[in-house]
Amino acid sequence: MIDAIISIKPRHVENILNGVKTVELRTKNINMAIGSKLWIYTTLPVGKVEASAEIQFIETLPPKEIWKKHGKNICIPKEEFMNYTKGRGVVTAIGLVDVESLCGSICLKTMRDYEKGFQPPQFISKLYPERELYSAFYA
Repeated sequence: MIDAIISIKPRHVENILNGVKTVELRTKNINMAIGSKLWIYTTLPVGKVEASAEIQFIETLPPKEIWKKHGKNICIPKEEFMNYTKGRGVVTAIGLVDVESLCGSICLKTMRDYEKGFQPPQFISKLYPERELYSAFYA
């Protein structure tokens, strides 16, 4: 099973760690297996991986259906959801379970020490064992 790094804004990571947000929203389909691990990179100003979660489900549906099924667990106001998904035929909901806060976070500098030129993903970045960065997570 291939794991991945996913970039999420600090306020959403806080809600994930608090157990309030159990569904992450993306405007593109995510091609990952159920049970894969997502390493959660908290975007700047935090700039580090500080949590992980397992993918429970992935659903790609029209925005109205995603909101109806998962709105309360996406943990954003409906107006923000509508603005984010405006003009999209479908969006993707990613169910998150087994969320764990890391004992020691992995900062951006450390990731770049392992993999020169590493940039946090705009969408997701798969962690293949062949990647230099893999060792930062599975040393």
